[in-house]
Amino acid sequence: MPELEIEFKNLLTADEHHTLYHTFFKTEEKQSLLNYYIDTENLDLRKNTLLLRIRVTAGEQMMTLKAPTEKGILEFNAEVDYDLSTARKMSHDDLPEIITHELKTRNIDVDDLIIYGSLTTERFETGYKDGLLVLDQSSFLGTQDFEIEYEVTDYDQGETRFDNLLESYKIERRPEMTKSERFYQVLRKEKDES
Repeated sequence: MPELEIEFKNLLTADEHHTLYHTFFKTEEKQSLLNYYIDTENLDLRKNTLLLRIRVTAGEQMMTLKAPTEKGILEFNAEVDYDLSTARKMSHDDLPEIITHELKTRNIDVDDLIIYGSLTTERFETGYKDGLLVLDQSSFLGTQDFEIEYEVTDYDQGETRFDNLLESYKIERRPEMTKSERFYQVLRKEKDES
């Protein structure tokens, strides 16, 4: 069953990350997340604004297909257990039925999927005004960045609260860019250079 995810994101400088960590998260437990990104040779999923990833948490693997909607992202999830070697080709038999079905309805060749690489995130979470505030530091493809996220159930109220939070700490509102977009931006650059 798909779930609707509503979240607001903002990239941070290292100093902004440090300030928010010491303000909201210094007593919270650190989580480590590992995401593997999957696409076709021609990056057909990205071209169709889709994301296919496997997140590894505490030894468990969850495959997620994300598809945008007007006010959020539709997620299709299934537990999996794979060899997660980078550059490994995947086939129809590797995919859970819910993921296969959604990819086929979007005309993506499910026998042309490749695990392109991984992104590691050090994450802290805390409750904040009826939502979940998340602070991330991510490393991928030789790059590192910082981000704040705010996950909510009400889009309009969440957007206002997130904007107010950034404003109160004098953090510039930057265009939203998901981790996967940042990963693919670096990957595309590498593919163009090779």
